Amino acid sequence: MRELRADARRNRDQILRAAHLAFLDQGPDAPLDQIATSAGVGNATLYRHFPTRADLIGAVVVDNMTQVAALATDVLATEPSAGEALAAFTTGVVERRIVAMLPILGSHVTPDLAFHQTRARLLAALDALVGAARAEGALRGDVSAADLVMFLAVLTRPLPSVSPGLGDAVRARLLATLLDGLRPGGTAPLPGSPVDADLITADLGSSQPVRDGEPQV
Repeated sequence: MRELRADARRNRDQILRAAHLAFLDQGPDAPLDQIATSAGVGNATLYRHFPTRADLIGAVVVDNMTQVAALATDVLATEPSAGEALAAFTTGVVERRIVAMLPILGSHVTPDLAFHQTRARLLAALDALVGAARAEGALRGDVSAADLVMFLAVLTRPLPSVSPGLGDAVRARLLATLLDGLRPGGTAPLPGSPVDADLITADLGSSQPVRDGEPQV
């Protein structure tokens, strides 16, 4: 029984990783049979874990929010300073490309209890990281946690018609520019008001979500 549970858990994790990459590169309509093949499982296994496309999309979003929250908490606890924690967090997010998923898939998610609970943990972790960096003088005062997430979401989106190597090089330069711009001192005020997390969620949810009756592949 333990081996079966371990196998099922491993299969689920592999499907989520494959779906993450597929949705990131192809959007929410990425073929599910292609995701199953990339995950090294059969279609039946994918559908057993995620009976509908909406189930898979929701799980990918929750999994990515979980990863972002864990990364923010970990770097704040382990890095020597809050400024270094902020740099480690942004670097980790860009390398793993884990922040782009909610903007890509958000309008296709029907928030449930798991979504709201994970979102609350994510916001708490980000607020702690941003608050510590700001208190240390490592982050300008007019950047909110939601601002940071949206900046990184833009940075981690795929670059169309660009090779992976060039895309990685461009992202590295953009990340260095972003980190420099996040530091206080000698910077022009940002236009408008800081982005609000509730506004982001409401905006992403304003589009028509995916319907279970729609074709899955």
